[in-house]
Parts: sequence; structure tokens; C-alpha cells
Amino acid sequence: MPVVALAAVMMQGYQQDAAEQGEAQGLAQAAVIAEMAIGPALGGEEASGARGGGLTDGLSASQTEGMHRATEHAIFHGLVLRLRVRSFTGQVVFSDDGSTSGGVPVADPDFQAAANGGSRAQVINGDVDVIRVLQPLITSASGQSIGVLELYLPYEPIAKQLREQVNSTWWRMGGGLAALYLVLALLAWWTTRSLSRYAARQEHSAQHDALTGLPNRAAFRTRAEAVLAAAARDGSQGAVVLVDLNRFKEVNDTLGHLAGDELLQVVSTRMRAALGPENILARLGGDEFAAVLPGRDAVEAMALLETVHERASEELVLNGVPLRIEASFGVALYPEHGIAFQQLMNSADAAMYQGKRGTADIVIFSGAGAGHPHQWLMVQAELRHALERDELVLHYQPKVGLPGGEVRGLEALVRWQHPQHGLLPPGEFLPAAEHSGLIVPLTEWVLRRALADQSCWTATGQDWALSVNVSARNLEVPGFPQFVLNLLAEVGTPVHRLILEVTETALVSDMDAAVRAIAQLGASGIGISVDDFGAGYTGLSQLRGLPITEIKIDRVFVADVAHDPQSQAIVRSVIELAHGLGSRVTAEGVETPEVCQWLAEVGCDEAQGYLFGRPVPWPQVSPVPVVPSTEVEGVSR
Repeated sequence: MPVVALAAVMMQGYQQDAAEQGEAQGLAQAAVIAEMAIGPALGGEEASGARGGGLTDGLSASQTEGMHRATEHAIFHGLVLRLRVRSFTGQVVFSDDGSTSGGVPVADPDFQAAANGGSRAQVINGDVDVIRVLQPLITSASGQSIGVLELYLPYEPIAKQLREQVNSTWWRMGGGLAALYLVLALLAWWTTRSLSRYAARQEHSAQHDALTGLPNRAAFRTRAEAVLAAAARDGSQGAVVLVDLNRFKEVNDTLGHLAGDELLQVVSTRMRAALGPENILARLGGDEFAAVLPGRDAVEAMALLETVHERASEELVLNGVPLRIEASFGVALYPEHGIAFQQLMNSADAAMYQGKRGTADIVIFSGAGAGHPHQWLMVQAELRHALERDELVLHYQPKVGLPGGEVRGLEALVRWQHPQHGLLPPGEFLPAAEHSGLIVPLTEWVLRRALADQSCWTATGQDWALSVNVSARNLEVPGFPQFVLNLLAEVGTPVHRLILEVTETALVSDMDAAVRAIAQLGASGIGISVDDFGAGYTGLSQLRGLPITEIKIDRVFVADVAHDPQSQAIVRSVIELAHGLGSRVTAEGVETPEVCQWLAEVGCDEAQGYLFGRPVPWPQVSPVPVVPSTEVEGVSR
């Protein structure tokens, strides 16, 4: 459209130029005719005509004959289409066709201008375009104007010449515009292609992880929702999987972030190859991946994930260090565990964290007993307010000596008196606190309140020791040992009357900070207890050198120890190991006299469980010894 508009403007300009050129040529030609033909034809009688007021008296016969001779050639050859000689009053005194009328009206501005000595030319458009010229007739003798020469000249030669010029110009312009259009088209094509590639790269970047090339969180959701929608229509099954690399932070901290990036690239390549193109794999961020396995039931999904786990955990070398990376897989099945994307992601997340807390690398969502980390944010927010509003309470469970059954100490167990949900056990909120910084102020609150309660029962004459659970996060906090010692000094409690119970998983982590904290606490005289021993497979090398005063056997091995030979063998081994390390042994989860009697027989030092009392506020703890009422015969040490 701009080119067409430009052409229209140029055409109009050329037409105007042609008209001006025709008018100029007409004026020049009229001047030549007037001077070379008309003037000589009027001859010597022009003076008498001038004296008579111009040509008002007309022409003489000789002048008329001379005019015919002078104009015959031009008229015959078409150089002049019409010629009239007129007086100032408009009278036609001569015309090439002999007519005495017609012509431009006297009142016409062009005629008046010619009568006053000026020349006027104009292109007249009609069936045949002509150039009309009004030229004053000047006598050669006096130099005065005696009349008006009215000429009509052919415009076609000028128009033809103009068309030739226009055609030539159009060809040149067309070639130039074609070349320009070609250049612009090439530029537009190249720009469009570049923009398309850029847009494609931007779209790919927006949908894929820059490090691994896998789909990112947004792309995974889109693809997974499409698969789930198709599954809802045709009733097919499948699995949604969340994968989290274990101890990835240690790789970053030890070998550097570049090594961590390389590890992620290697692991993602291995998992993608193991899963194949028919399954969807994405990186959600950090060391967390997700997958969708369409058309697979639980058995098929587990078999495939076992292969993926094996491939991902193969040894690799980073910065010259050979290592193996383990991963936790959480699996949610559809439609068994739901068909909505977020519901399945939550279930897979819960299963994954359940696996991290246990020993299985691949866990299918069970629907029961699995925490829901997506609800932890709400729990953490409410727990902060609970600490501020003093909604937490402590219950205590006695630890009794064997075989006498006398109370030797109390273990502090935190409860949450929730304003809407009532009294909540620790399993409802401690996992959320463990995975946030709340565990630190929560543990500090428990220590302060428990030591205050211990001062109260000490005032009543009871010298029970106090056991308080601490998290691995507490041990990592700089200055935690000194905080505990300052708190003991503040309340005036001897250090030997406090026992800090550390879960075995904290020792498995083998964190230098935790080990240093345990060593410092033990060296100060505070008792250190390894809680839930046997659940986390603590290595003997980790126990060696630590100031462990107590080992608590996990309830899993205690529950059926009176009848199961394997449990009996394990418990005997733990007791012998603990005594060999100079530690006493406490059995957890003792609920029957038979189990209590058997433990006493094999040399267990203390016991704890519902047989001796459920967790209650400390004033409700009975100091009366609990003696088993049933003796088990045939038990040998």
C-alpha cells in the first residue's frame, strides 16, 4: 500500500510536469509562429492596422493571402491544429478554416492577459488533448501589440514523449523497488526466522530446566495434567513419582556447586535413559525430580523405579572423588490415590518423606501413617502462635529400674493443647517442626519447662533424672551445649540429673557439628542417650569414642521379645554391646509382665512403657515400684 500510494503521488507529479512542459513548449512554438510567420505575413500594412486601433479594421486581401501562405505548411503537417488572429475586441480577423467566430471569450482571463501583452498556455483535455496558447501579436516596426494570436497545438507528441519518460522512469523505479522489496523481504524473512527461533528458545527456556534440559515444574504440571485427564476419560492407570537426592547438600558443600551441577546432569541423564521416552521426567528444582509413569500398575511401577534407582545410584567420579548418590522415591498411584494432579503430588511427597524417615528407598503412598508435608506450612504457622500463647504442655513417662521397678527418671514428652483440635500427640506437629527452624525454639521451651518441673519434684523429695529429646538440628546450632549448661546453672540443677536423648538417625548423619556437640555435652557431665537404637543401623565406629551413657532399645525389638528367638538374640546383643561400652540399657515399649521379666533376666538395666505408666503430668506419676506379676520360666541369660 505505501508503494501504491507513492506511485499515485509520482504519477500525479508526472502529469503536472507534463502539463507544464506542454504549456512551455506551446508558448515557445507560439512565439516562433508569431514572429516568423504571422509578423512577416502582415507585412508593411501592419502600421495602418496599428493606427486603426489594432486589427479592428480586419486584414487586407494581401495580408490574408500572406497569412494563408505562412500557415499552410504548419496546418497541413499538423503542427498547428487551429489558428486564429483576433482583435482586442475578440473579432476573428483570420482563421485557418475561414471561420469568423468562436474562440476564447473576450472575458476569459487568458485572453485579457494576452491582450495586455502577456502569454498564456493551457492543456485542454477532451476527446483529443490540445495545448491552447493565447499570444499577443507584436509589430516589428512599432513593437506594439496589435491583436491576439489564438493557437491550438497538438498535445499528443508531448504526451507520448512524457509516456516514454514515465515508462523509462517506471522501469528504473520498478527495478529499484523490486530490489528494495527483495532486500526488505530477505530482511523480513531473516528477522521473522530469528524472532521465531528466539521465541522458540524463550518458550523452551520457559518450559525446561537450563541445567539438565528436562521439563521444569510448569511444563511437568501441564503434561501431567494432560495425562491425568486422558486417564480419567479412558480409565487407565499409572503413577506419579517424586524423587529427592539424599545428601546432595553434602556434595555441594564438600566438592563445590560445579560438582553438584555435574552430579545433577549425570543423574538426570541416567534417570531419563532408564525411564525411556514413553514416561515423563522433570526437574522441579534443586535436587528434586518428578515423573509420570502412564499405564503402569503398582508392580510395574516398582519394577521400573528399581531399575531407575539402580542406574541413578551407580558410582561416578566428581573432582577425582568416587561416590554414589542415593535417592528417595515417593509414589502415588492413579486412580487409586486420586486423579487430581495436586492430590497425587501431595501423596507422592508424603510417601517420599516417609521413605526418608525410614529405610526404604522407594515408598508407595499408603494413605495411613504418612505425613503430609504440604500441610506443614499451616502447622508451622500455628505452632509459632502456640509457642507465643503457651499452648504446649509436658507429660512425663517413668523409666524404672530392673528388676525392682523403682522409678529412676522421667522422660519429658511434649503435647500441644490445640484450641480447636484438643490435645495433640507429638507425631502431629514434631515432623513439621523438625523440617523448619521451629525445632530450635521448641526444644529450648521444652528444656526450660522440664527443668522447672524437675525443680518442683525435687522439692517434694524425688531425685528422678530428667530425659529430654533433642533433634539433630539442635546439635547443629552453634552454642547449643553452652546454652544447656547456662540453663542448668540458672535453675540450679546438677548436670548429671539431665539426660539428652538423641535419635539414632542424628548419629547416622555423621555431622561434625553434632558429634562435637555430643562430645562437649558428655564431657560436661550431662548424660547422652541414643534413642530408638536399631531403627537406623548406627555403625559401631560411630558409637566408639562418644560419651554415651544410655542406649535405648527400639520398641520394635522389645514387643515380642518374650517369644521370638530372633528378637531375643538382637536384644541380648545390644545389651552386651552397651555394657561393653560402659552404657546402661533401657528397653522401650514394655507393655507386659512377661517382657519385663525376660528383660530383667537378660540384664536390661531399665524399662519404659505402658506397663509402668502412660505419659501424664509429673504430679500424677506414681513413685511406687512396679513389680512384674508373672515369672517366665526357662529363660537363660
